[in-house]
Amino acid sequence: MVTVLGKGTVLLVDGNQKRRDELRSRLREAGYNVLVESSARSALRLIHSRCVNSIVLSSEIEDMHFRTFLQSVRKANVAAGLVVYGSDIPTEKAVEWMKGGAVDVLQEPIRDQRLREGVQLAFRHSSVYLEGHGEERREEGDSFLYRTRAMDRIMRKVHRVAPLKTTVLITGESGTGKDLLAKKIHELSGRPGPYVPINCAAIPETLLEGELFGHEKGAFTGADRTRQGKFEAAGSGTLLLDEIAEIPRGTQVKLLRVLEEEQVTRLGGNVPIPVDVRLLAATNQNLEELVREGSFREDLYYRIKVVEINLPPLRSRKADVPLLAMSFLRQLAEKHDMPIPELTPEAREILTDYEWPGNVRQLRNMMESLLITSGDRIIPSDLPPEIRREATREDKRLVLELPSTVSEAEEQLIEKTLDLVDGNRTQAAKLLGIGRRTLQRKIGRN
Repeated sequence: MVTVLGKGTVLLVDGNQKRRDELRSRLREAGYNVLVESSARSALRLIHSRCVNSIVLSSEIEDMHFRTFLQSVRKANVAAGLVVYGSDIPTEKAVEWMKGGAVDVLQEPIRDQRLREGVQLAFRHSSVYLEGHGEERREEGDSFLYRTRAMDRIMRKVHRVAPLKTTVLITGESGTGKDLLAKKIHELSGRPGPYVPINCAAIPETLLEGELFGHEKGAFTGADRTRQGKFEAAGSGTLLLDEIAEIPRGTQVKLLRVLEEEQVTRLGGNVPIPVDVRLLAATNQNLEELVREGSFREDLYYRIKVVEINLPPLRSRKADVPLLAMSFLRQLAEKHDMPIPELTPEAREILTDYEWPGNVRQLRNMMESLLITSGDRIIPSDLPPEIRREATREDKRLVLELPSTVSEAEEQLIEKTLDLVDGNRTQAAKLLGIGRRTLQRKIGRN
């Protein structure tokens, strides 16, 4: 959920100090609280924290392509109202920017009345969006539709780390969406290069080095031409090494060298090639355990684990199941050009109670099967035998992982209880034996 600093908070982005100071003064005189940034990247770091709901920016930013910046802003905070200003802006360019997400385009010199109108329009856009989305959290693409506080904390972390070049290790069970999260980090990063994923487990050990680092013509039998590796192909973008635990130790040494020196040497070559790649890694294995066993290098482990994001299994975020199920039905109905069936409350209850060993991937495949086979209504008898079981809300139990502190135990209990009652705070407070205001205060504190 987008956090709003206040009805009168505006982020002003302009690299021209004289113009920035003048506009800041005018906005303050109009009664707004003004935050200022001088560059696109510094502005994105603030926007990624999701604490602004009105943005006024110059079209003359220099540290990022303007269209890329617009796209990054929309992805970082879809609820933010965006106003662009500049001098001699062609009509077709203004239309292009408004299609890209701007709510208004102002021509310099800007009259006070037009400035106020633009900012008010930005606030109105933000207000309408927030009112329409209520308590649901939605990231770009319905795969990141969620209600649980666990996922909310994860996405806040994603927004903080996305604009940085730091390496991120994404962990979690198979099917939790690690690759989708990696793509989300790239989309939010503002990096101009492409997103390049590579599944290290799907490539034979003898070919993996060539895939990663490239090779020169004649480097080995069958190398009839020079070929770029994934590091070069990613350019100034993002490279995801999925299933990184499967990389052999010999290749791990070379990978560490590339990360430390930020240059790659193709197989059969001797000329280092500079690379400006943001590396993400993903695994469903316990790398720390593999380090102890000796199959994964300790120095590489600490190099890729600068920031770790662990995606929880679907069984621990059950309040998200109905949202994801309906989201998948909408997506898949459009894909197959079919009407969206009704998911009955009884079927929804059973889906929510199920443990989902295959996580989000299993849920998506299940919803595609139900869409095709169930007609206009999905009822309990349409569900497969392994999912269909006697389940009532009274049968549910809270399963807590052993916390390290009392405050963590309390936070976990509150979170699990909220998930159990689909976010109903009144019902959660009743189950916990505390007042609703007390629960609200504890949620705010956590």
